[in-house]
Amino acid sequence: MTFREIEFGSEDFRRECELRQAVLRVPMGLNLYQEDLGLERMQLHFGGFDVGNHLLACVVAVPLSSTEARVRQMAVRQELQGKGYGRTILRRLESHLAGRGFRHLNLHARLIASGFYEKMGYERSGHEFLELGIPHIRMEKNIS
Repeated sequence: MTFREIEFGSEDFRRECELRQAVLRVPMGLNLYQEDLGLERMQLHFGGFDVGNHLLACVVAVPLSSTEARVRQMAVRQELQGKGYGRTILRRLESHLAGRGFRHLNLHARLIASGFYEKMGYERSGHEFLELGIPHIRMEKNIS
């Protein structure tokens, strides 16, 4: 899997939105395209691509400061889930962000996915909360 940054508004961004819509929004009865995607212009978008340039997984990072970012909207194609693509794209993201000077990451994990993030070295921070009607937990990790 080739990891690379996705330019906002590009064809790859369109495919990223389609993947996020299919994996993260449709199952909840929501529509990504009803959100203001223009707000994502200043966010960092990344994808994992196969040799045919098909998007396999994606993730977004929101810079909060020069050293801290929030990870959001990680999605892996449905038929590839459980095969290591999520671990791979998250590790590559962490490495890439560390290379850009980020030292601390946080995220809002769906409660059912918190075990995955714990295995990836993230620690729970705070109490459970509802986001988009789904139980979440804030998680954090120092990277270098």
